Amino acid sequence: MAVVAFYTSGKDQAGNTVSAISLATYMGIVQNKRILFISTALNNNEIKKALWPTQTKKKSGLFGPNNTASVNDNGIEGLDRIIRSNRISADIITDYTRVALKGRLEILQGYSGSEEQYKEIQKQYMQIIALAKQVYDMVIVDIDRELEAKTKLEILNGVDIVVAMTTQKLDNISDVVRTMAEGVAFKKSNSILTLGKYDDKSKYNAKNISRNILKTKDIINTIPYNTVLFEEMQEGRLIDMFIRFLSLSERDENTFFIDEIKRLKENIDKKEASIQQMRR
Repeated sequence: MAVVAFYTSGKDQAGNTVSAISLATYMGIVQNKRILFISTALNNNEIKKALWPTQTKKKSGLFGPNNTASVNDNGIEGLDRIIRSNRISADIITDYTRVALKGRLEILQGYSGSEEQYKEIQKQYMQIIALAKQVYDMVIVDIDRELEAKTKLEILNGVDIVVAMTTQKLDNISDVVRTMAEGVAFKKSNSILTLGKYDDKSKYNAKNISRNILKTKDIINTIPYNTVLFEEMQEGRLIDMFIRFLSLSERDENTFFIDEIKRLKENIDKKEASIQQMRR
């Protein structure tokens, strides 16, 4: 019952949201587990656009209809009201999510509304995460850069695993490594350093960064930039894309992307197993 948070501390865009929803979608397809993806964004339809086409016509697929909506698209607002009325329980959360893959992946979308109300709703995220952990096999949280520092720190200190996203810039990588060493926001023991929007042709590729900068034999995780991913997310075909990618030949140019998503998933599984062992 792990909670995994995707987080980036740098000013440069590291593809935090794209990486988080890519992992959640991949895991929802390949595993028979119930996953909740929590967006903490404000007025951002990126996840909705990636998973559900704009047309209302229902489309059945391998996992059943993938456009089933809950009573309230803005589920976080409904949960906020219930928490304030002291009527919240773990099983209620699913009433405010939207189904992406039936029985496997549900989405609690970010808040759509005023910045003033967003500041109030932020206070409930950690309680929602704690309750969701009781219901779902895994909870994946996309920590938005617009969240207040206090809320970010609360989530980072409350989750099991942090996927620390950064770009291939050396200064950004050094900043994340320093943050791990300080151990205030997240620690090396529960974090996975990951390069977002990764370009393998760069001089600062994963092997060079791992060996020359991080001084480790373990190759740093990456989420490669992928043009097909960018296009399919604009048209609500993220799930279809992953299903196609899983049957690619080794020579296909998109194989590297799906292999790196798989490797990140495997390292999260290893980290979860290690943390559970330490708690015994």
